[in-house]
Amino acid sequence: MDGASRDSADELNCRVRGTKKPLSRRSEFIMAAMLWYDADTNRMSPSYNRNYGSYTAEMVDLDDQPIVNGPPNMPTINNLSVTRSSRVHFGPKITNVNQTVHSTEVIKGRILGLELVSTNTAPRLRCTVAVFVCWALLVASALAFCILYFALYKHQTLLDIGIKEPWYLRRDDWQAMPAYEIEFLQLPVQYVLIGHSASNYCTEKYSCIQKMLDIQLDHLQRDFGDIGPNFLLSGNGLLFEGRGANVIGAMVKSWNTKMISVMFMGDYRKDPISEAQFNHLNILLDVLLEKNVLRSDYTIYGNCQVSTQTISPGPNVMKNLHYLKHWNSSNSNLCLPG
Repeated sequence: MDGASRDSADELNCRVRGTKKPLSRRSEFIMAAMLWYDADTNRMSPSYNRNYGSYTAEMVDLDDQPIVNGPPNMPTINNLSVTRSSRVHFGPKITNVNQTVHSTEVIKGRILGLELVSTNTAPRLRCTVAVFVCWALLVASALAFCILYFALYKHQTLLDIGIKEPWYLRRDDWQAMPAYEIEFLQLPVQYVLIGHSASNYCTEKYSCIQKMLDIQLDHLQRDFGDIGPNFLLSGNGLLFEGRGANVIGAMVKSWNTKMISVMFMGDYRKDPISEAQFNHLNILLDVLLEKNVLRSDYTIYGNCQVSTQTISPGPNVMKNLHYLKHWNSSNSNLCLPG
């Protein structure tokens, strides 16, 4: 015990149990130790705990007389004087603590982009309900989309126009290669465009089939995706199914999506026209009109009428287009004679 503490203990007088009686040095030391708190650790002085017990001890030696320790038998101190001590505090001590206190713990979560806030009274229930609602909406939306898609979407296939004549050859009949790509027309369309191949004239079935395969291969190598025209006519009137009646053809780029294209096989600057060609072409046009491929007011043009300063379909074909009742002669004077 240092000098300052010893002086403080010397000047400590108290009245025990209502009787004014000076305490011995040993008793004073014990009483001082009982009131001596460590300001930093808020506990009893180590010297007191180590040498004289604690408040939890059952007996305390006071003036060589054992007394019972504890609140019921604690001595009553009526008067206490302390001098030259900075470590003794009298009266209540108030400590301010700034802290936000929630009555219940707040739990936050983020599910599917939604921030969930819940108290700990029922966090699992509320989060589970939120997750269930989100997934239910997602599944319901997906199902609604699928139902609507399949209800409205009509799977399109190549339209069979139903001509059953020996002079009409479908793709299978001439052993066409599968198309690399297919895009379907929005039917009915407004126009029919007539052109020629500028080569491959033929009048015999098997020779014409070979010519068809040659044309398709050439068009595939030129990245057309398939043979270009919707239909082709040989020199003797054989009608070949090209891309078909409801598929976008490839003849004049800006017109392809709104027309049916028919190609005469040959170079009709010099190759002759046959009556069978125009007879079978008229039958084809009537069937396309009946199948709602063509509008009732459809118009027929030669290729050179919409793509001016060109030769196709050749002068021999152009001179006979007036036999087709839906032909429009505008711009026909701009076709090159060849």
